[in-house]
Amino acid sequence: MLQLKSFAAAAFAVAALTAAAHAGNTKPVKQVLQQHELTQKNRTLVLKAYQALFGDHDLTALDRYWAEAYIQHNPTMTDGRDSVKKLLESMGVANWPKQKVDFKRVIAEGDLVMTQVVQPKAGNMPETVIVDIFRVENGKIAEHWDVMQPVPANPVNKRPMY
Repeated sequence: MLQLKSFAAAAFAVAALTAAAHAGNTKPVKQVLQQHELTQKNRTLVLKAYQALFGDHDLTALDRYWAEAYIQHNPTMTDGRDSVKKLLESMGVANWPKQKVDFKRVIAEGDLVMTQVVQPKAGNMPETVIVDIFRVENGKIAEHWDVMQPVPANPVNKRPMY
């Protein structure tokens, strides 16, 4: 697996350098590889953090993966990881059944990672499509934006939302 990752990184570097050369960009190979490695590291961190908190319902994940001074752009929440913890505790998330998070899409570039997931229907809550954007700084999730949209029971457009 490690050889495959190394090969993938080398292939990425060659492709990036080829594209950069055609665009007149002459970034050194080392810089391109460092950016790719940072992107992959941040992607891995966010996926682990998301699974731990929203799949395993492990509230201690907040201490491991979220910055203490975490910035929240969701208008219904305040800043700080304690705000997230209090909200999830009030919802009783620790008692919910564990589940494997089904990431429909993951896009990462540098310090930004975007995920698209579907939260299954629960009680009176409809199935909901959630897009989260995380900014990672110093190995911790430092900032967050989200968009949540319930899946309608009788959509006019029959294409799936995810």
